[in-house]
Amino acid sequence: MPSSSASDIKPQSSLPEEDTLDETVWRTVGRDLLTIARNTRSVLIPVNWNFKGSDQALGNWDLWGPLLFMLVLASTLSIGESNPSSVFSLVFAEVAIGAVVLTVNVILLGGDIVFFQALCLLGYCLFPIDLAAIVCMTVSNKIARVVTLSVCLAWASWATIPFIAGAVPAQRKALAVFPVMLLYASLGWIALLKTRI
Repeated sequence: MPSSSASDIKPQSSLPEEDTLDETVWRTVGRDLLTIARNTRSVLIPVNWNFKGSDQALGNWDLWGPLLFMLVLASTLSIGESNPSSVFSLVFAEVAIGAVVLTVNVILLGGDIVFFQALCLLGYCLFPIDLAAIVCMTVSNKIARVVTLSVCLAWASWATIPFIAGAVPAQRKALAVFPVMLLYASLGWIALLKTRI
């Protein structure tokens, strides 16, 4: 039986090995769009999508999708405002500070997460709030706005739970999700105050 040294053992990964240095730009864009679609699917229907572990779901982070959803939210909320650049930068700053708070909170609760994973998680879970902001921008009926926003806030919070649950001990899951729900509520409040264009 041949002996193996520590240098012969390769780390096991559930991700396929990819050599992206020689691929075309279109293939890279297609791969990134597929990743955005898969991660958005995890937010649209927040159930276990046969990840081999919650580490895989959080470990496959990217920043293109969160950037897209933050741009949509910031643009939607800043359209028609008297000082649109302030609203736009407020949304970006609030999500960035939220990612820092989420990271520190999960680490203090005994979990394991890095800043870019938290930013990815928050960014993808902004998708329902994007929908609520678009509805609040186009609908003048206050009851419809409040109902839509409430449903979308619950949806965004529910979508966050499976990812956070894998990063913290089970008995501390509610403590980890609470600050995220406050962040989403504050973004939702800005959307609710948005005047119809």
